[in-house]
Amino acid sequence: MTTIHSLRPLAIGLAMSLATAFTAQFTAQAADMTMGNVNPPKHGTSLAAQEFIDKLGQASGGKIKVTHHHSGALGGEREVAQQIQLGAVDFGPITTAPLSTLVPELSVFQLPYIFRDYDHVFKALDGSDTLTGYYAGVLDKKGFKLVGFIAAGYRGIYGHHPINSIADVKGKKVRVQEDKILVATFKALGMISTPIAFPEVATALQTKVIEFAEGGVNTFYHNKFYDIVKYVADVRHTHQAVALVMSKASWAKQDAAGQKAINDAWMQARTFNRKFILDEDKSIQDQVKAKGVTITKPDAGPFRDATKSVYEEFYATPAGKDAKKMVDFILAVK
Repeated sequence: MTTIHSLRPLAIGLAMSLATAFTAQFTAQAADMTMGNVNPPKHGTSLAAQEFIDKLGQASGGKIKVTHHHSGALGGEREVAQQIQLGAVDFGPITTAPLSTLVPELSVFQLPYIFRDYDHVFKALDGSDTLTGYYAGVLDKKGFKLVGFIAAGYRGIYGHHPINSIADVKGKKVRVQEDKILVATFKALGMISTPIAFPEVATALQTKVIEFAEGGVNTFYHNKFYDIVKYVADVRHTHQAVALVMSKASWAKQDAAGQKAINDAWMQARTFNRKFILDEDKSIQDQVKAKGVTITKPDAGPFRDATKSVYEEFYATPAGKDAKKMVDFILAVK
């Protein structure tokens, strides 16, 4: 005959098993993280982000898993950044221009012609902790953990008409990223700056709400803008930096091993990115030309001269005044 007393150990054992299973399930769910990314899978930024995810899985022994929501599945860059601030999304490669609407000191990266070439970009980003240390502190105050900076390539102007000189852009309407420095830059060039979130660019070009857009040649190619417009001007007014950021709250939940895995994964992803962007820069224009696109290379001198005033406009802002030391640091890098 079964008694209440004989059932008690069984009940306790069952309760303990259920509690263990619940705890294991909760722990597994806690380790499952999300990344929001506006770019399509084959874009260089997406490949660098995926490399980070893959290496993070390896470095953590499979304990940290990240689901990569690319192609704008979680919204535009500013929307994803706001979700990261709230802790609703864990990671995101966010272009510094839209991120500067939340962290205005990041507008340094949009200053016209601040980088001479890729060697300069890499030395500034990787040569010391000066730049990353400053921005880690600035981003921390806004709820972000800076993982690192992805190099995403030089930017140009693409649109419905060829640009052979600065005279060809006067009075034309151009889409710019949501950043005050870029608005000021193209205003200085005599264009009508129109801030538009990236997911809306294709439609704006198709409907001719805008005549041009500024952006990377790689972004132009991977988003198939060649089906809409057939002219690219390789003016290289800025090099696009992308901040790979993490929710500060999500970072705080990681133990020492998890935080080390994140840092180790980034170092490997950074090496991948630096090689990839150099290789892509050598081949992407040929791929664009193969789609029937004309690429022009107007003299950058007049563009550079026309936009010098933008630096002083930036320094006149509170963020610019503070971040001027980063401008001086970048310009001093040899």
